[in-house]
Amino acid sequence: MPDRHGTPDDRAGPLRRAAPAGPTPLLRPGPARRAAEPLAWWSVLLAGYLAMASAITPTEMTVGALAAAAGAAAAVAARRALLGTGTAHDPEGGHRPAADLSPRRRPVPPARLLPPLALLPAQIAADTARITARGASGGGWTSLGVAPGPADRGVATLLMSASPGAYVGGVDPERGLLRVHRLTPRPSPFERRLHGAGLLHTPRAGSGGDPGWEPA
Repeated sequence: MPDRHGTPDDRAGPLRRAAPAGPTPLLRPGPARRAAEPLAWWSVLLAGYLAMASAITPTEMTVGALAAAAGAAAAVAARRALLGTGTAHDPEGGHRPAADLSPRRRPVPPARLLPPLALLPAQIAADTARITARGASGGGWTSLGVAPGPADRGVATLLMSASPGAYVGGVDPERGLLRVHRLTPRPSPFERRLHGAGLLHTPRAGSGGDPGWEPA
């Protein structure tokens, strides 16, 4: 029988009650961790490049260092696109980047990526030939809208960085933007196919994106 002090569960009531769990605050990495990630990628990629080189010469080391730097930037951008979170409240629970709350946030169907992927080898060959003939200097930056959702951001980041003629230097999940460096002012045929597949789009007015060409 319960006594005048109540049952054990009643007595534990105040201790068992807790405030509703809210979203866990996002912990931002410190400067050391932010620097360690690209450095780790750069070291691994450079080691892999030199391991495949027939002879380690100053030229090979320079080319390998530059290629590894571009690969490290793409890897970090892809990781942030896939795993990054924002602060916009999702009515279904949790917190997601504001761009992910769009009614169009369903992932792009894989079948729609087949035409761009079919063109990718030709784009890589064309960019490689251009760089061989003219060098990789110059180019400029532009902002591109990306389909909402971490999966599409990751795919867009990887595909836009797959060819030597362009790479993604930054991702803004909140506004749904990619910061892209291109060697040419106009989009490549491969990039236009990504637009046609629905993975990329021109930033809307007011999104904070600047689709204009900014020479590097």
